[in-house]
Amino acid sequence: MKMFTLRLYECYTYFFDSKKNPLRHIPDPVSRFYIMTILAGMWSFSFAIYFGSIIYFGISLAAHVILLLMFFFTMAVFYDAEKNKSSWLLKLRRGNN
Repeated sequence: MKMFTLRLYECYTYFFDSKKNPLRHIPDPVSRFYIMTILAGMWSFSFAIYFGSIIYFGISLAAHVILLLMFFFTMAVFYDAEKNKSSWLLKLRRGNN
């Protein structure tokens, strides 16, 4: 279970950690967040076209924006916890070594 959790976290950071994904080359974190929001809108629009419903676009866009906000807030909490050496991730990594 520990390895699955660590693997899930690594996959998560690949997409949403601005220090690891291709957007890391943009120096301004606000610009990176803006681009991620635009990408979420584009994905929402593509799902709406695929499913053939403009109503689905609004629901999908709202869901993507909410998820992005939750992911970035969670990452901020994790980074703060790692900086203070109280992260569950650090404890998990120490246990695997």
